[in-house]
Amino acid sequence: MMNLQWSGGTVVSLTNRSDEIAEGDILRLVKDHRQLGELCDLLECCADELPALPPAPVVEKICDALKGLYDPGELTVPPYPDVAQLYDAADPLAAVLIEQVHARHIADATHAEDLVDALRGSLDMAERISPNTLGYMLRCFFDGCRQAMDCEELAILALARHRLTAATRSVLIDSLRLRASGRRFALS
Repeated sequence: MMNLQWSGGTVVSLTNRSDEIAEGDILRLVKDHRQLGELCDLLECCADELPALPPAPVVEKICDALKGLYDPGELTVPPYPDVAQLYDAADPLAAVLIEQVHARHIADATHAEDLVDALRGSLDMAERISPNTLGYMLRCFFDGCRQAMDCEELAILALARHRLTAATRSVLIDSLRLRASGRRFALS
């Protein structure tokens, strides 16, 4: 089973007017996103296997990881940085991007909380929800979560502009590219 522990939800300071953004902060953020992406991949597999669920211990581990997204008491540091402190709010582009990232994090936390309730309830046959409902809930979470990670990384690329080293910019672009290459799009 994969490691579902977050490295710490590093705040990437882009308001500091130094020439370059600290590469270590970006690397930690991308590492957290990779781990969150692995959770999304696992949940996508769960959705594909419905109506069957993983064994109860796996469901509990998934629920514990999801709970860390909405209950900061579960982790020493929440997995997401407080994006409102990352950028200069006087910049109109920054304000819009901050709002988007923040809204996506709130949606992820809400979906995670609902999903934990549904998954824990599904272990008790008397409270089992329909596979279609659970599948929809799973997809809402992992699709939204992947979009939030993309939005956050794109915001950093857009707002940090020339203050990222070539290596740091490459790490962010590679992270975006990796997630994009793993997506499966449904044909309408």
